[in-house]
Amino acid sequence: MKIWNKIFFGLGIIPYCFILPILTFYFHAGKILGHLPSYNQPDPKTLEIYATYSPVVNLTTLTWFYSFVIWLVISIIYLIIFRKNIYWKPLKLSAVGQLIALGIVFSGILEWYID
Repeated sequence: MKIWNKIFFGLGIIPYCFILPILTFYFHAGKILGHLPSYNQPDPKTLEIYATYSPVVNLTTLTWFYSFVIWLVISIIYLIIFRKNIYWKPLKLSAVGQLIALGIVFSGILEWYID
């Protein structure tokens, strides 16, 4: 069981490595513009800070996406193997980060960034 806990806690940290840079870039752009950016208003590539943030945001977005797929598969396997004796705490804690990251993906923030 300890190895499963470590896997879930490890996969639970990765979404925050995506959440922090994308939100920092979004709110930094909003501070510069005087309002929060929206789709194509302005194009993020036209901002001077884009060159600073883009490598980190791109890397963490890709890393989070792969970790989400792995987390989903591992969670299903865990639930099947330990269906009678499930330790929910690491699963719930990792799910919180994944759900927040999914919320950002389906919000206008990532849509604006990918624009």
